[in-house]
Amino acid sequence: MTVRRILSISLVFAALSGTAAQDRGNVRTFQFRNVELRAALDSLLRWYAVPLIYLESDVAGKRVNAECRNCGFEEALKSVTEGQGLLWSTVGGQVVLRRYEGEEGESPVTLAGTIRDSLTGEGIIAADVLLLAENESSPTGESPSKVFRWCPTNQFGFFSLRNITPGTYVLHVRRLGYTTINETVTILPGSAMVRDIAIREKELVHPEVTVEGQRSVFSALPGISRGVYIRATPSDHNQYLLEGARIYNPLHVGGVMSTFNSDPLRDVQVVAGGVPPFYGGRIGGILDVVMRDGSQTGLAGSATVGSLSSNLLFEGPLSEQTSFVISGRRGYPDLFLPKLVPGETPNDLNSTEVMAKVTHHLSKDQKISLSGFLGQDTYGNFIARPAGNHLTNSLRWGNRAANLRWIGVVSPSLFFYASAIYTRYGFDVDHRLEGTVVNAGESFVSEYRIEDLALRAHAEYFYDEYHTVLAGVELSRHRLGGTISEFSSQIGAMEFDGFTPWELSVYFQDQWRLTPSVMAELGGRATSFVASQGSFSAMDPRFALLVTLREDLRIFSSLSAVNQFVHPYRHSGIFLFYPSIFLYPSTEEIKPSTSLQVSLGMEKSFREDQYRLTVESYYRMTHNLHEFVYDTTAAQTLFDALLVGEGSMYGAEVTLDKRLGAFTGSVRYGYSWATNRFDALNNGAPFRPRFDRRHELYLMASYAPHENWTIAAVALLSSNQFPSFAPGGVDADRNAAQDVSGPRASFESSYAEPFDLNGGRLPGFQRLELRLQHRFSSLGFPTELTLRLLNGYGLVDPFVWQVRENSDDRLRWNVTFDAPPLFPLYPVLSMSVRF
Repeated sequence: MTVRRILSISLVFAALSGTAAQDRGNVRTFQFRNVELRAALDSLLRWYAVPLIYLESDVAGKRVNAECRNCGFEEALKSVTEGQGLLWSTVGGQVVLRRYEGEEGESPVTLAGTIRDSLTGEGIIAADVLLLAENESSPTGESPSKVFRWCPTNQFGFFSLRNITPGTYVLHVRRLGYTTINETVTILPGSAMVRDIAIREKELVHPEVTVEGQRSVFSALPGISRGVYIRATPSDHNQYLLEGARIYNPLHVGGVMSTFNSDPLRDVQVVAGGVPPFYGGRIGGILDVVMRDGSQTGLAGSATVGSLSSNLLFEGPLSEQTSFVISGRRGYPDLFLPKLVPGETPNDLNSTEVMAKVTHHLSKDQKISLSGFLGQDTYGNFIARPAGNHLTNSLRWGNRAANLRWIGVVSPSLFFYASAIYTRYGFDVDHRLEGTVVNAGESFVSEYRIEDLALRAHAEYFYDEYHTVLAGVELSRHRLGGTISEFSSQIGAMEFDGFTPWELSVYFQDQWRLTPSVMAELGGRATSFVASQGSFSAMDPRFALLVTLREDLRIFSSLSAVNQFVHPYRHSGIFLFYPSIFLYPSTEEIKPSTSLQVSLGMEKSFREDQYRLTVESYYRMTHNLHEFVYDTTAAQTLFDALLVGEGSMYGAEVTLDKRLGAFTGSVRYGYSWATNRFDALNNGAPFRPRFDRRHELYLMASYAPHENWTIAAVALLSSNQFPSFAPGGVDADRNAAQDVSGPRASFESSYAEPFDLNGGRLPGFQRLELRLQHRFSSLGFPTELTLRLLNGYGLVDPFVWQVRENSDDRLRWNVTFDAPPLFPLYPVLSMSVRF
């Protein structure tokens, strides 16, 4: 801008200088996305009628990403000029902008902010934020090897770079799936800088067969939300979190539908090893799901109608500061059964899910949200015998959860959130055994519920460029109730009365950057479990190490201990086959389970991160492992049939991912060797546990020959889960013999009969899916037509119930397995419309 232009602006607004103070009281809400700085300043001139004077050389070539809600003039000007290397002052009613010239010896500054999606405004998780010297940026946009400061964004997209010497730098932001940005910023002395940075999503071919979550930086293997299986433990021991709320049992029968409806989700974190200390209470893996806040630009949604399930989603603004998202899904795989199994009474198998979230922005750096989840599954069948008697089973299980959470940036170096959470899980089971005209029939009912009220506070303090400290506290009150019938468990009855334990956990972690290429996480979680039936305390140490040998090669290791005070039951009866598990607390007689897992792995990228090879090995040992056995002389309740032992597992996984391009895919092979040992079982010798999966092969591929067409396939093949014992109570792999003569063995000696009443051998999970997707426009709306070809899992019931006569009335039914083959493949058709 010339001097004449400067003077003309001054003269035009000179008449307004007397009213400038009054106009500065006006407030405006605006959002600039990659706008020229000069155009943004001109907008402020019009909106606030305040004269601005600047040199064109000071603003030329600079662009603005800024957002302000109900801002006065000074706050608006600060948000627009922040990081642009400009200082401003008021002279005679006018605002003068000038270039900042740094001086030596100035105090260090903090640069903080949030990385957001340019379209949705959502915070982006695990984006890399780097600060580089301005003359070291490469012309290709790639960051140089030397990094002045570096920080990944947290789960809400927040970052903080500490102890920055004032001066001019290049801010480099990158995240897979988004366009990398390099922006020149000037760090000014004095107060810290807080930036809101929007990055654009890159067009990537990404199949919808699976949901690949963002992994922990110390755990290299991605997770799958469909048929969740995390190594080393049954799925019952995994911890499922939705918006921070614990969901005890979100699993569906069959696995043809994802564990959570993916439509409203923003991110899926899967942690199989190297568990951070802010997770605790379960000795399995972690599946942490985060929902979107909802669109703030206008009402939008999507609808899907299919032969297997239907979805409906709405999102949009409720006000200028408030947005919402709500999604519902109804699954009805039982509609296939009459056609696939002609001549048989169809089973009742369906599920319902509703997920919702409302978010209100209190300010640019603070927001409050209320999220909720409702899930309900039903299963029913009818089993008839030629003799005339029959058995009718009805199972219903469901989850409820709500989370009220406040999130705020307390200072440029301190991030904090607090939550109040309610969650409930329960089921009802009804077995109706009908006989002949003489026998009027019997009914066996089991019902169960667990309710949690929890308060949680979490803080992240970016101490300096070497240390980031995470700390938090969680207080939970569990309430358990219900009755488990002997007919359901086939071992013994169980009643829950007066079980209201309290659980208090405090955790701490230091993310320590020892050198630019070495990062360590050191921390722990301390827990007190207090109840009238028994109280316990435990300390869980956590450690992880990440060494970056080159930009494309990393080595990682971890150690994590976990104490489990509330235990899932999945050992016999209906609980062995269907997701209607129940949980029981630790008492003086039921000790907490403790696991310790160590892992070591390597990750190598090829061809500019298009390919990624990961190799990870692990070893896990568990103490106070629970098992339940059938004993007609002692098992009056399930707790009477409890045995405590130990287990161990070691294994390795190799994964190759093709991440970018028209063809993407993943191949993963896992090998594991697991053994359990109980003094009172198998003569005290080790044996293979019921849920052992020695071999597992996962394949996923997607090819987009055209921008409107995608062909995809997914397969999951696992070896059979072997029986615990051969007849006679001996480990089949050892081919040993055991003398079963004499009286019944006591709990202190070996059992002479198989403790697995239902045959023990669980079929391998053989899953195959082919998918063809076509995208087009219908009546101006983006539309997607999908054809899926599925093998029988979830469509044909993999379990066959049988009624039998037995002198013990708890054993009047059994189940055999009829694992569906990979072929034939059954068609599932759906159509999705976005509006």
